[in-house]
Amino acid sequence: MATGKKSFILYCDQKGLWDKLDNEQAGKLIKHIIAYVNDDNPEEPDFVTSLAFEPIKQHLKRDLKRWETQQSQRSKAGKKSAEVRKRNATSVNERLISSTDNVNVSVSVNDSVSVNENKQKPAYDEFREYALDKCSELNFNVPENKINAKYQSWIGNGWRNGNGKQINNWKSTLLNTLPYLNEKETVEQPETPEDKEAREFMENLKRESYNEILNPNEGARKID
Repeated sequence: MATGKKSFILYCDQKGLWDKLDNEQAGKLIKHIIAYVNDDNPEEPDFVTSLAFEPIKQHLKRDLKRWETQQSQRSKAGKKSAEVRKRNATSVNERLISSTDNVNVSVSVNDSVSVNENKQKPAYDEFREYALDKCSELNFNVPENKINAKYQSWIGNGWRNGNGKQINNWKSTLLNTLPYLNEKETVEQPETPEDKEAREFMENLKRESYNEILNPNEGARKID
């Protein structure tokens, strides 16, 4: 028997053979069969046992070859199945890695798009409106012609600032540029009544002081 084979078959069509044996002969035959399939290499105890065992031995050999063929096929099938599972697992891992790479690429593309969006040149109306809003907030006096000139200079320079640096965030760059375009430190605020009264008082005081300097005698006559 081959290693790992735990059983054997006695066929129904052998019944005629067993019927021709008495119990003693049948007992010798079955014991001989058991010794044979367990690889004990037994010797036939007598001629009758040897004669009866011969066709059974041929059946056992054919069954053994069939069993070995089946085992070989099962082994090959098992190896093939293992290879398929391995390939499938590798394919799944590759898809997962590919999926992760796609996510990374997607994030990278999104980041790139985000940067490109910042680099997009705004329409002049948007540029001007943002500049004027910030000038109002900061009390800057920047004429619109200067805002337009700055916009056109950046456009002509390939959307780069005066130092040749690429403008990635035009709003931030414009906000940093506005102080240099400001014609006055602050926009003149309307004069309040209190400021007007103080101004007029100082002007009258200065006027009287000048009059006293220019006409000292008039001041003396008034005293008299």
